[in-house]
Amino acid sequence: MISSYFSLSLFIFLLQITAFLSSPIPNPSSNLTHILQDVLKAITAKQKWDLKDVRVLKLDVGKVRFGTFHSYEFRIGSGKNNLTLKLSDKVSSWNKFAIPNSDLGFLIHQISHLAVLDGIKLDGPFELIVDGIHNLSLSLPMNISYTGLKRILVGEGITTEVRGAQEISLYHSAGFDLHMNGSTVFSKRKSDFFPFLQSMCMPLIPIRILGSASLVAYRAQNPSTYIRTILISEDTVELLPEKCYEGHIYRKRACPIDSLSSRLSMMEKILKSLLVRKILQDQFFGFLKAVIKASVSIKFPLELEIDVGSNVTLGRTLPDWRTRPSVGRIWFEILARVEENRLKPVSIKKLKPFIESDSVSWASLLSNMSYTKMRPVLLPPEALTLDVKW
Repeated sequence: MISSYFSLSLFIFLLQITAFLSSPIPNPSSNLTHILQDVLKAITAKQKWDLKDVRVLKLDVGKVRFGTFHSYEFRIGSGKNNLTLKLSDKVSSWNKFAIPNSDLGFLIHQISHLAVLDGIKLDGPFELIVDGIHNLSLSLPMNISYTGLKRILVGEGITTEVRGAQEISLYHSAGFDLHMNGSTVFSKRKSDFFPFLQSMCMPLIPIRILGSASLVAYRAQNPSTYIRTILISEDTVELLPEKCYEGHIYRKRACPIDSLSSRLSMMEKILKSLLVRKILQDQFFGFLKAVIKASVSIKFPLELEIDVGSNVTLGRTLPDWRTRPSVGRIWFEILARVEENRLKPVSIKKLKPFIESDSVSWASLLSNMSYTKMRPVLLPPEALTLDVKW
């Protein structure tokens, strides 16, 4: 009985060992190649190499630097014409990893969560919606706060600061004033607060947020003033304006996002220089979609190894007496943008190449060299003296 139990235990143990040995072991080189796939494709396309002949030889994580920046994308539609413009800020500072010996893929996954939008100001009125499984937290004067929100209606004269969002997008399909201080027309007749969906005096501009963000709302004229709210549902709250005006539903609205206003004005000047002035007269008659996104840039030196063939150029001319190398090593300075745990190349700079093996024999050098053309080498007598101390 004991022997049969021992045999069964040994058999199970051998099965576990066999399964462990047969399981595929992750290859760090293949993981690194997957992360750099777009970078390698860009390098091989520019150098006219075959991607199969290129291998990642060295990437020192200790020399990798990263930084955050904001990118802007505008999509404009006017009639049958659609135009997309992309802008981005510069990286203010470059940082290095605190743990340089870690895996690059793990570090890229970590820094991708550092890209958040902080201090983005939104001027009401607008409708704020969060996408996906994320929630919003709202802080108001007088120590009033809300959590677990999905939708916030912000009234006239209320400013909201967004912190911790990954992306903010705006869509507007009516006449849109591009100027920061757009002209507004008010009616002198006031009205009382209306119930839900009527307290706002004009159509709300929808603004979407990606990521769990925290918001701080206050009145633009007096930040410490109490803001009256209406809790529509468990995840929807309305911030009521201090006063409401009638008769200006179709007035032009300035951009509710401060950081977009100056860029929209600059974009307007560019579009006016490219398109007919009749299409753009201080406003768009179509749609405008603007997206602000927090991004991460990364720069690092990368050494590649390539099999040198007849159709591969290493960027320099070899003398006639030298044989063609079989393997070449070339350094590149890479600047890339982190997107979905992969690197999208922004700029690639080729550095001085290094040849690993030349396959040159001494006999081939002597056959092309004459001793009469060689200069004599005279050494001082001291170099041939044996300084022996007994």
